[in-house]
Amino acid sequence: MSEVVYRDATAEDAEALSAFSAAAFTGTFGHLYPPEDLKAFLGAKYGPDLQRAEIADPRLRCRLALSDGRIVGYCLMGALDLPVEERDAVELHRLYVDESVKGKGVAQALMDEALAWARGRGAKTMYLSVWENNERAQRFYRRYGFVHHGEWEFMVGRVADRDLIWRLAL
Repeated sequence: MSEVVYRDATAEDAEALSAFSAAAFTGTFGHLYPPEDLKAFLGAKYGPDLQRAEIADPRLRCRLALSDGRIVGYCLMGALDLPVEERDAVELHRLYVDESVKGKGVAQALMDEALAWARGRGAKTMYLSVWENNERAQRFYRRYGFVHHGEWEFMVGRVADRDLIWRLAL
């Protein structure tokens, strides 16, 4: 693997980001869902048009990690969408890294940038949602000081997952 370069996403990244997101989600969670539910979810949540809209949304920031010009990770952060009521809070919507870079500091670099961005915007709190059985992600978030705050149903088609809402005071 060559050096990893970090930069903000642009509209030109939408197609590659869509493909990366769908592959990352499917690789980790795809076995949990009926194929038709997974396909509908991927189209609705990671389609190229939605990626372009998220990249253009001034309330969001999409940060990429690239190796040899290929996306190997990214995080999406911004306006709070989780079912919590708190002012001056932001959400880490996604933090995905390719299997090839897990354990090599890419997730840490993206998280560090997300936290710096949130603090720079004056946010007092960051929230995220993590699947109840994703132990690796939970260990990672605990190292940053995130703590359990609540739960909610994360829908993938007709399947309701129990996701944990975690909170970090900034």
